[in-house]
Amino acid sequence: MSNRFLTPLPPTSRKSFTRRVPIWLRCGLMLLLCLAPATTVPADESNETAPIQAGANDEPKPESTVIDSRGPAPKLAILVGKLITCAGPNIDGGTILVADGKIQAVGPSNEIAIPEGYEVIDHREHFAMPGLVEAHCHTAGSGDLNEMVYQTNPELRNWDQIIPHNPRLQVAIAGGVTTVCQIPGSGTNMGGWGVLMKTGPGRPEEVIIRAPGVLKIAQAGNPERTGGEVGSGRIGMNHVIRQQLLEGQLYVRQWDEYEAGHRATKPEVDLRLEYFKPLFRREIPILVHTQQFQVVQSTLRILHDEMNLKIIIGHGTFDAYFLGEEVRKRGIPVMAGPRGFRYDPELGQIRGIVAEYDARGVEGLGVNTDSPVIPEEELAFQATMAVRFGWTEERAIRGLTIEPAKALMIDHRVGSLEVGKDADIVILTGSIIDPRQHVKQVFIDGRNVYNTAVDRRRF
Repeated sequence: MSNRFLTPLPPTSRKSFTRRVPIWLRCGLMLLLCLAPATTVPADESNETAPIQAGANDEPKPESTVIDSRGPAPKLAILVGKLITCAGPNIDGGTILVADGKIQAVGPSNEIAIPEGYEVIDHREHFAMPGLVEAHCHTAGSGDLNEMVYQTNPELRNWDQIIPHNPRLQVAIAGGVTTVCQIPGSGTNMGGWGVLMKTGPGRPEEVIIRAPGVLKIAQAGNPERTGGEVGSGRIGMNHVIRQQLLEGQLYVRQWDEYEAGHRATKPEVDLRLEYFKPLFRREIPILVHTQQFQVVQSTLRILHDEMNLKIIIGHGTFDAYFLGEEVRKRGIPVMAGPRGFRYDPELGQIRGIVAEYDARGVEGLGVNTDSPVIPEEELAFQATMAVRFGWTEERAIRGLTIEPAKALMIDHRVGSLEVGKDADIVILTGSIIDPRQHVKQVFIDGRNVYNTAVDRRRF
């Protein structure tokens, strides 16, 4: 399928870097990105794309040991006053055993014996909960990636430009955030592929959970900013999104038919379309910048109903919650915000966005900061505001942890304190929903990355 529908458009976003970078350099960078071999394409005959998992690397390693630049993870026994697992009832007086970066045991202290050789960390006056999961982040890399020439860029990916544990992520950790979905910006309708990663220190292959992690689509909003020139409008944007997805769907179908033995001719590899394989095989979701009733309605119709893709509503603000029952029917998660409230002119009241979705039965609910729109360390405060406007505290804590982890399809690794999961643990003076409380200590993969006993609080 040709790209005749991809009409070059002028820069339309305040996030654009095209006015500052010479065109010869932009074109060269684009060519390198398009021609660079995809790190997730194996060398076997099937040519099937497998997402990068934590610890994976483009370089082959000896079968002996892979040296972790962060050093060995210690064996810990963390004693806490209240344990919020996000996997069951809260526990008063709990113990968490950690080894090799994973949770080995979690439960009431009187039921867990501490093995010899474990360092005991006493937080019996404090709370423990899973690390926070941010579903919409722009602060873990060197920029938003939008090249602002074409409205769809499935050839672009952002894990080559991440900056692990950069100063903004260090501050995020002080707010309890341990996992982020770092995505391209919303200057174009399809900005490219984002990465799921930890906020803590380490080499890229040590902090990456999955790459590609999501596809970023901006259904409307920022791409409508025309800068005084003529833009494509919502009908045009829906057209180019649908056409690009149809091109990717056809590519994946051809490969699936070939690998199943239903097609004799092997398809030609197109690196520009390779990452559509995990997308259309429903192995990764789309994070959709979508808000307002009509725009979210188009998101449901095109991306879910027509394309049968896993999607996450990445804002869902303004009056979009009136579609809550339709969202619930489709089982689509909503990571709402930031600033999740709206003045309802008919009722003359301020309505909480998340509470309105909750009232309509939507299960997978969370919040986001769209950092740096809202600073990453204020992710928990977005949930606090949602509670102020009608959400429950229990649902809000889940909306900071296990619900975004489920939406991003990484709940087997993060989002709750359960045996076998990553030891991403936040110690607090009280409930994270209470703005009077604060984070005392943070562990990522079982390693201490923040401790107010020795670290200066960063906010």
